[in-house]
Amino acid sequence: MAGVEPHINAMPTKAFFVDMLVKDIPLERAILDLVDNCIDGAKRLRPADEPDFTGLQVALSLNGEEFVIEDNCGGFDVATAQNYAFRFGRPSEAKSTDYSIGQFGVGMKRALFKFGRYFEVHSTTRNQKWSMTVNVNEWEEAPEWVFDFDEIIEDQEFPMEDCGTRIIVRELRPEVSSRFGGEYFRRQLSEMIRSHQRQFLASGLAIEFDGTHLTNTELKIRTGGKFNPAIEEFSYDEETEAPILVRIVAGLSESIPSEAGWYIVCNGRVILSADRSDQTGWGSVADQKVGIPKYHNQYARFRGVVFFNCRSSSKLPWNTTKTGLDASSAVWQATFPKMLDHTRTVIKFLNSLDEEIEEYGRSAAPLLSALSRETQAQEVEKFKGSRSFSWNTSPRAPGPKMTKIQYSREASKIRTLMTALGVGSAKAVGESTFDIIYKEQAEGEEE
Repeated sequence: MAGVEPHINAMPTKAFFVDMLVKDIPLERAILDLVDNCIDGAKRLRPADEPDFTGLQVALSLNGEEFVIEDNCGGFDVATAQNYAFRFGRPSEAKSTDYSIGQFGVGMKRALFKFGRYFEVHSTTRNQKWSMTVNVNEWEEAPEWVFDFDEIIEDQEFPMEDCGTRIIVRELRPEVSSRFGGEYFRRQLSEMIRSHQRQFLASGLAIEFDGTHLTNTELKIRTGGKFNPAIEEFSYDEETEAPILVRIVAGLSESIPSEAGWYIVCNGRVILSADRSDQTGWGSVADQKVGIPKYHNQYARFRGVVFFNCRSSSKLPWNTTKTGLDASSAVWQATFPKMLDHTRTVIKFLNSLDEEIEEYGRSAAPLLSALSRETQAQEVEKFKGSRSFSWNTSPRAPGPKMTKIQYSREASKIRTLMTALGVGSAKAVGESTFDIIYKEQAEGEEE
């Protein structure tokens, strides 16, 4: 062993590291990570539990040649760029943003390397301005794991409206160029931004995508009369300096299958949207009398939202790509049984509603009539305090019990009867023939 270094080199090659870094995140999610970074900048400028982001904006544009994102959210200084922003992971001594949504320290780097082989970053604060350019092919060949500044300007005061960050990526990977140029991808990305950043859009943040101002998606629950959504609030880890505040809202909305399910929101960022999987309890218990059945469209009115808010974002139950939950998280384990209880209660109502519609018909079902007449839709963020889910217990509709009859016959025969009876639908044929036979039967009994 004389003269031999007593160490084994375990340093990954840059090319391998970059390829592994970008492998498991979808392209849309990488873009959302960059938007998250802009929002964290906005949170530093407007530090509050429920800040007003009016006047702050993020602009994205992309095509088959380049990707550009820029904001006026304050920028970040040279020291942050040198020591934290371009590190692969977040050092323990890194400065944190209260209620941040970009806490893992991988989002920006992962996105830049995933998009292309060349990128620029320009940032301006009140007293610093800097820029950098990276040719990824050249960087991978160099032995040093560093990036170099192109320019640093200090000791000069810059206007607040100029303070922000601009990122440009070119020499796009072929698969990225193809998708960035596709209309379907662009529509999908637009809707994802509207959905996942809905709370920030609603708080005044302007997000522009290819010149179009995006509006937040609606997430509303009906309330009024004797109809109340369930609201439960509690603190977790409250003996620490950064307790997690949890608010659960569950109730009824419009019958829209694509919007039904649970929404999970961490520090304002939606990480699960309209989830109807066993991850949020659907179909998780075999015994449906006490458990939760698999979702089907009978439950299309169900809406449930869980808000997790914490000054220290590392304590929240999300994964590194913010595409799902960390189900092993202690706060999620404490919250999940409460969600099941609220799901079960709302489903009990929806089962009763379905039974009434089956018995009396949609136009005469008392619960459905009361729900439409007495309630109004309200944004979920406005529900505060604690209350139990409740609904109108109106008496049953007067009149005889109704039963639906369903059967199938050859289309040509149905059309013949439609002509003979002078009606315009298969349903009308069934009703008319029933009435004719019933009348003949009743008259026969009278004779």
